[in-house]
Amino acid sequence: MIYIFLSHDIDWRKAGPPISHVMDRKERFHEDLLKYGHSRNLYYNIPEYMEIEETFGVRSTFFFRTNVKNSIHPPLPYLVEEYEDEIHSLIAGGWEIGLHLDPSSHEKVDAIRNEKNTLESVTGVPIIGNRVHYTMNCDLLYHNLMELSFKYDSSPKFNKELIVPEDFGYFIKGNLIVFPITIMDAYAFRYLIKKENEIIPLFNKLIDMCGELPLEKQIITVNWHGCVLKMKMGRQYKKILNYLTSLENVNILRGLDLIGLIEKGIL
Repeated sequence: MIYIFLSHDIDWRKAGPPISHVMDRKERFHEDLLKYGHSRNLYYNIPEYMEIEETFGVRSTFFFRTNVKNSIHPPLPYLVEEYEDEIHSLIAGGWEIGLHLDPSSHEKVDAIRNEKNTLESVTGVPIIGNRVHYTMNCDLLYHNLMELSFKYDSSPKFNKELIVPEDFGYFIKGNLIVFPITIMDAYAFRYLIKKENEIIPLFNKLIDMCGELPLEKQIITVNWHGCVLKMKMGRQYKKILNYLTSLENVNILRGLDLIGLIEKGIL
């Protein structure tokens, strides 16, 4: 069995970016959508993701940011309370919420604790999974996450331009399970494919590669950002799920589900 860890990073505040940001990237959108760019946030897609995943009977993990002063990477962090209604709907529907940690927080336990507590004050449930905004493979991060009772991290990406075995499966750091990102929309669109009709063959290649790896490597971690669903490449998400759910040897799960399988010795 091949397992898909399906996830979304919510990088932008609920109001979305300024219209100037969208228009500077207008080639990413069909011109019909741009007609509504001034009155519609093209980066807000959580209800659509929920509807698509409900159609295919799958659930994913959504990683949310919190507000951090002096953040070192754009876009600026947001007040996670903006997403309170969406977060409650996700949890009620069976989706998982994880922390999308700001890179500036990773060195200090107190900074991570503050972000975790802020998110948990909205979710009302414990947060066990983390992914650093941008990517990171850092022993200090892992040590600090363990100290705060996180069960897993999904921050590393060992190769942005190629598909490599190191980006499949999981590895263990102390008591922490780490799931590298196998495929991220932004890197796939930039380095791996040029046309929309190449996306399904790319996932087919991932499945074939994964099936040849050892058991602990038979996990594909997918990061399909919250903002890409209306973009020319990102809009293929429904077709991706249609393809993956058609395969008898594929099981799509949340991060916490995979942790359960690993703890039971199944993976």
